[in-house]
Amino acid sequence: MRNLCWNNIGVRGDRSCPKLSELGHCRDCETFSEEGRALLNREAPQEYLAEWASLLAQEREAASRDAKYVHVFRLMSEWLALPAHCWVEVIGVRPVRHIPHRSNQILLGQVSVRGEIQLCVSLSSLLGVEKSEEPESAESRRASRRFCVVKRDNISWVFPVDEMHGLVSYTEKDVGGVPSTVTKSFQKFTRGLLNIAGRKIGLLDETRVFDGLARSVI
Repeated sequence: MRNLCWNNIGVRGDRSCPKLSELGHCRDCETFSEEGRALLNREAPQEYLAEWASLLAQEREAASRDAKYVHVFRLMSEWLALPAHCWVEVIGVRPVRHIPHRSNQILLGQVSVRGEIQLCVSLSSLLGVEKSEEPESAESRRASRRFCVVKRDNISWVFPVDEMHGLVSYTEKDVGGVPSTVTKSFQKFTRGLLNIAGRKIGLLDETRVFDGLARSVI
């Protein structure tokens, strides 16, 4: 073991170091700082490096294999998620043009996205999401509405959301059951609940959602 001065003539020794009266403590001495830097800069044992490299590689492999990704958004008081591979883009709110004899609660009309006419739908009406009777929070009031563009089987849909949270990863073990207290319509299109950052997020079944839109609109 090294014979370090603070153990002999410093605060842990007989305090005879001439610098101690000026500095007050060994931690304020340059010698102490140099020894600390040398300790941090020393080479790690080869076995230590190999062990950590193996552990980190296993964790990354497991995470990449099991992780799934969704985009999370809010419709009124409900937080929902759709698989990330369905998403095309998120854009600002656009004018919605009514379609004579076609527009209804689910089919809102048409919108122009990058010069292309797309069908705009109400996902909240399809899912049966109703406005909460509770007062809207200050955070919700500050949120900006967005239009989301999604695509499946070469068919694009645009739907408005009240707030975007963004991309979130999860694994199947994070998916919980849907409580019986929610509406049957909501249960029909949801395959489970995610609990992320203290929020309960309805994980939508993409097949049921897109098939439901097609049946209601096309």
